[in-house]
Amino acid sequence: MRRDYSSDVEGGRPVRVRYEIGGRLDVPAYLAFVAERASWLDIAGWAAAEGDGVTLVASGPEALVGALEMACTLGPLDALVTHIAGTDTNEPVGAGFELR
Repeated sequence: MRRDYSSDVEGGRPVRVRYEIGGRLDVPAYLAFVAERASWLDIAGWAAAEGDGVTLVASGPEALVGALEMACTLGPLDALVTHIAGTDTNEPVGAGFELR
């Protein structure tokens, strides 16, 4: 379902951020959690398992990407996120969100 947001009210400038996320994660469950939250927020990008952690590239209005970062920091109930590091990126992303 596509949601329309006013970037003046809900998001600000468009951003694209690459996150490296680690901690005590059930990686498949954490990836499903991230994809669901990205869908709720209408964020484009992708997430993939990387070793014991997750790499996430999120593209959308600044405030909504920030909201996804906060959700990823909190994680699902059984996760303990110990670090999340974000860097701006120009990496291309598709129109939706995918798990790789």
